[in-house]
Amino acid sequence: MRILDLALSAVIILSAMVFSAYIGHYYFDFGLFTALPDSVARVFTSLPAIQYVAVGVAASALIAKIPVGRAIKRQEAVG
Repeated sequence: MRILDLALSAVIILSAMVFSAYIGHYYFDFGLFTALPDSVARVFTSLPAIQYVAVGVAASALIAKIPVGRAIKRQEAVG
């Protein structure tokens, strides 16, 4: 269960990074996509739907963390 909790945390962090990179690139012209080489950044900026996928994945992981956290607390209380 702890590994699943860590994996969900990693998914939240990665998807938040991708979404904030889009916000920084489109609205403020700085961030991760401006620091990456053009060939790498072009893959992400050519598909703007990825930002919405990142938000959806982050929301799903946040929702999934609730029952996982409860199960971890239940295991700790029993064991």
